[in-house]
Amino acid sequence: MPEHLLVTLPSPRLEDLLEKIRVARPDLKISFIRHEVYPTDAFFQRDMVIPDDILSDITALFTMGYVPKPAQAPRLRYIHFNVSGIDHVAHEEVFRDPNITITTSTGAPAIAVAEWVFGVLLAHYRQLFTFKEWQNNSTWGRLGANTPTSSLDGKRMGIVGYGTIGRQVARVAQALGIDVVVYTSKPRMTAAERRDNNSFVQSGSGDPDGTVPSQYFHGQTKADFQHFLSQDLDILVLALPLTPATRHLVGEDELRILNGKAGAYLVNVSRGAIVDRDVLLESLQKGAGNGGLQGAALDVTDPEPLPSDSELWTAPNIFISPHISSITPQTAGRSYAILAENLKRQARGENLLNVVKAPESSLSNTN
Repeated sequence: MPEHLLVTLPSPRLEDLLEKIRVARPDLKISFIRHEVYPTDAFFQRDMVIPDDILSDITALFTMGYVPKPAQAPRLRYIHFNVSGIDHVAHEEVFRDPNITITTSTGAPAIAVAEWVFGVLLAHYRQLFTFKEWQNNSTWGRLGANTPTSSLDGKRMGIVGYGTIGRQVARVAQALGIDVVVYTSKPRMTAAERRDNNSFVQSGSGDPDGTVPSQYFHGQTKADFQHFLSQDLDILVLALPLTPATRHLVGEDELRILNGKAGAYLVNVSRGAIVDRDVLLESLQKGAGNGGLQGAALDVTDPEPLPSDSELWTAPNIFISPHISSITPQTAGRSYAILAENLKRQARGENLLNVVKAPESSLSNTN
C-alpha cells in the first residue's frame, strides 16, 4: 500500500506549499482537510473530526494540534507539527508510541517572532504608540517628562531559553547594540555545548554557534534563576517551553528582583502560564520606580483566549496580541519546507530535523 500523508491545518489549501511535498516525495498520497475554526481551542484543533477511512490509511500526519489515538491510525508512523511548542499535546498516547516519530517546526517561526519582539520594544522605548495618538488627534506634540524616549543601544537583555527564537532575538539585539545574556536549564560552558546542531535554522538567521551572548547562566532552581534576574536587566524575553517546572517560573519574588533598579520591560512569546498572571498585573499597576515593571508585551496569556473582562487588557503600559507573533506566509513556507525535507530524509533512512525525543522539559524552544 502507498504511503499516505494527511495535512490538517486551520488554513486554506496552499497548492504552492503542497507542491513542495509532492516534489520531495512524488510517491506519496496526500489528503488535505481544513480545520474548521471553533470559538475555543481553534489554534490547537482539539475538536477536529477525521473520517475513519482516512485515519486508518494514513502513514504520516501534518497538524497543528490534532492527533489521533494510535488505534485509530494503525499505519501512522510519522507526525509533523506546524508549531514549535507542543505542551498542548504532550500528554497524548502518540508520544509514548515507539513506532511513531514526531517532529516540530522549530526554527520556522524564529524570524517572525523576533520581528514582533523588536516591534513592541521599539514602540515602547521610542514612544511610537504615543506619537500615533498625537497623529490621531492632529497634535504636534513635544517630548517631556511624561514621554521619555530611549534608544535600545546600550541596554541589557536577558533571554530565558536559547532555542531558535531566542537565538534570532539575540542576533537582532546584537545588531542594535544590546548586550545579551541568556539562561538555560543545562550548562553551555563549551563551544560545542553552545552550538545548535539539531534544529532547522533559516540560512543567515539566528546564532547557530552561540557566540552572541556575553554571558551564559544556567540552573534548575529558583535561586539559579533569581541570580540571573539580578544581572541589571533592562529587558527580559521569555522564549522557553511550558512544562511543570516552568509553570509560574516568573512570580512575585522574581519580578521584585528583576525590577530592583528602575523597572524592567517583560516580553513573553512562550506560554502565558510561565508568568503568574496576578503578580504580573500587580507589578504593572505599581509601575517603574515603585518596584514594578515599566511595561510588558504579551503574545501569549493565561488563559487563552484572554477573557474580555480580564484586567490585563487595561493594565498600564501593556501590549497584548492574540498569540499571532509567528503567523506570516514565510513562517508557513518554512514549516512545509521542514516537512518536505524530513519526508525526503525518511525515504533515505536518514536522521530527521527537529525530532522530539520526549515531551520537552528544557529551556529551549517554543511557539
